[in-house]
Amino acid sequence: MLFVPLPLFATLFLVLLLCRIVLTRDMTLRAHQLFAGLVGLYAVQSLLVTLRWGYEIAGVAPYLILLAPVLPAVAYLSYAALAGRQTGRKLWPLAVIALNWIAFAVLPFIPDLLILMTYLGFGLLLLGLWWKGADALSLSPISDTREIRLAMCLTGAALVASGLTDVFLIFDFIRNEGRNAGLVLTFVQTAFVLLIGVAASFGRAATLSEPKEESATASPRPTEQDGDILDRLEDIFRKEGLHRDEDLSLRRLARRLGLPDRQVSNAINRVRGKSVSQYVNDFRIQEACVLLNETDKSVLEVSLTAGFATKSNFNREFSRVTGRTPTMWRKKNKSDRT
Repeated sequence: MLFVPLPLFATLFLVLLLCRIVLTRDMTLRAHQLFAGLVGLYAVQSLLVTLRWGYEIAGVAPYLILLAPVLPAVAYLSYAALAGRQTGRKLWPLAVIALNWIAFAVLPFIPDLLILMTYLGFGLLLLGLWWKGADALSLSPISDTREIRLAMCLTGAALVASGLTDVFLIFDFIRNEGRNAGLVLTFVQTAFVLLIGVAASFGRAATLSEPKEESATASPRPTEQDGDILDRLEDIFRKEGLHRDEDLSLRRLARRLGLPDRQVSNAINRVRGKSVSQYVNDFRIQEACVLLNETDKSVLEVSLTAGFATKSNFNREFSRVTGRTPTMWRKKNKSDRT
């Protein structure tokens, strides 16, 4: 009977996931290219683990070592791409990869420590980016920021946990000549591979991006200019219905106003005390309430008309704003009128 190792199933799953990403996403966007590359790289790693520990082909071991530092670097670059264009100094993770490869070529006993530091470092950086909040992901669709931030948090935690697993493997090779390494890599690391791969499928950028990044000086209190920015935004929402666009992002709002991303997000934070996604979703919920009250459209139709990509996201935001589900709100409002 043919032996089929567990990581091979993970490889097949990741290949199917990669095909789905390529077929359903705009692959001209840098972030989508990076996320697709991340899933593809983890599929390759899973295949190499299958060959090394499932079929005991020792010759693939060097390729696993060479691939190891690439994975966390690409994971970080993928999510960082949603915060702005990856150019110049922002491509420093590539230097980290090169450093690992040079160490592997010159000092073969050093890579284990460097790879450990690489995984921990990029994992902590992703957790730090997650901690900054939804407004840091200026190129992600506002309706998807919650899911993307959750995926980013899970990826960062998985990279840290994977690095800590490497500590156990190093200890196992010292004490037990690596007798438990195959078992750990088969089950534990396969779980990390699947987790990060699935999380990457949630990474999505808005179709409109702006290559130029600018910064604005933050002020602790609202300014007159902040009020003007919100007045302009609300005027655009009412007259043009821009808030209904499912693909709306902070970058697109800023570009529409001709202002830096941070200046727009700071204005919303200071005046309304909310994130950009909450601010936009509040407008969407206001419109949804009107539609629920004045039309017979289904809850799904209302959610799509108001600009929500999924019904679950609509229900969550509706409950946040009104304290009720859309169905409960409609029933209560109708009973109040009778």
